[in-house]
Amino acid sequence: MSLVSGVRARIAAVPVLAVFIAVFAWGIGPLLFLAPSISINSILFYRVLFWPPLLYLIARRGGKQINKKLFRSVWLPGALFGVSTIFGFTAITETSVANATIIGNISTAMVLFAAPKFLNEKISKWQVLLAVTSFAGVVAIVVGAGNTGGSSLFGDFLALVNALTWTFYFISSKRRRIDGVDTWQFLYGVSVIQTCVVVPYALATSNDILQISWRDLGFLIAMTLFSGTIGHSFMLWAQKYVDASVSSLILLLGPVISSVGAWLVYGQNISAMQVFGGAVVLASLAGVVRLSSTVKISRDVLSTADPLLNSNP
Repeated sequence: MSLVSGVRARIAAVPVLAVFIAVFAWGIGPLLFLAPSISINSILFYRVLFWPPLLYLIARRGGKQINKKLFRSVWLPGALFGVSTIFGFTAITETSVANATIIGNISTAMVLFAAPKFLNEKISKWQVLLAVTSFAGVVAIVVGAGNTGGSSLFGDFLALVNALTWTFYFISSKRRRIDGVDTWQFLYGVSVIQTCVVVPYALATSNDILQISWRDLGFLIAMTLFSGTIGHSFMLWAQKYVDASVSSLILLLGPVISSVGAWLVYGQNISAMQVFGGAVVLASLAGVVRLSSTVKISRDVLSTADPLLNSNP
């Protein structure tokens, strides 16, 4: 290898490293979410309030303006994002982190089934077969978990509803997004509508919002800055240089990071059946993504790494 080609290889590896950093940031999000002592609904209250001001500063960089047209475009995706946030975050506290994160990832398969009708995309029979196989893996996860490691059927159901809601969110975003709108402005608009959905819910269902401690505040700030903003920033930059099929495959490491972290930090055990089911789900989704290179399908349909459409904590 020549000196020039060696330098080029190192430069090309930097965006891939950025993807890994983003996936790690998103992977530890559920672990940070379980750390505060206040209730789940109070965490939701502060979590969604902290993000829009930060996104506003980023969206206005360089003197860019935010107009009413943006909010007219994002009200439906933002509302769905808010509902997905409620179900997704609650699922993490009602079932094991492994179940919540792996079941949530089958939204990729759900989007695949919706692609022909709603996004005018073509899919192959093998992709459909692999998507169905991923659902079989979810069944194995639920059956294998039982009531061990913090798992529960109710929490698994919430994770499934989150995946379904996220699918509608994805589709509505792709169908309604303003052509040429700045990425961070779009994300800011979605976060504002998300706040309008989540805050009333949190206020109506929480009784310890004012009991937040400095420790809780620290974890909430870490969620906002690290899992939210840093994760999105690194992925946004890397997506300009890394093929969507590659970043999507790397993103499948997220549930693995979350599951191992929950085992190490919170002692959430994982059964052999859960490991098998999770492997089936992730391998099936990996196959779906890899087949996208031979089927003419929009990169956004299979790219769950799209930072605009990621509903991780």
